[in-house]
Amino acid sequence: MSQVRFNTAIESGKVKIKIPQEEYLNKIRTSASKIGDSYLLSETDIQLLALALELKTEGEYPEIITDDYSIQNVAKQNNIDFYALTTFGIRQLLEWIRYCPACYKEYSINSTVNTCQVCGTELKRKPKRTKKKTKIS
Repeated sequence: MSQVRFNTAIESGKVKIKIPQEEYLNKIRTSASKIGDSYLLSETDIQLLALALELKTEGEYPEIITDDYSIQNVAKQNNIDFYALTTFGIRQLLEWIRYCPACYKEYSINSTVNTCQVCGTELKRKPKRTKKKTKIS
């Protein structure tokens, strides 16, 4: 029955299937990489964000509903509205760093290294400390 409803919604024009343009996919990938969320986003997440960005530039007002902090963070970086369902959502923009929890050596979030080059401990991720955080309204 749900398949029939879906097909009817497409045929009536209530639902449209759209693939985001490569330009917007690249913008989202760049943005996610810059703040350190790229390796946590799936290709579907990236497509969702890219489509929202594309629709926004076309004058639409897309809203993403998600509890995924990485999606929220990239959406905020690109001025895309989002709402959380079961969490409070992100309170501030986050940039990430990778670090060694044993010796505290820091690595770039985009580093391909997974273990500390000093002591061999597996790297973790934490928010980068900045002097001023941008609050989300």
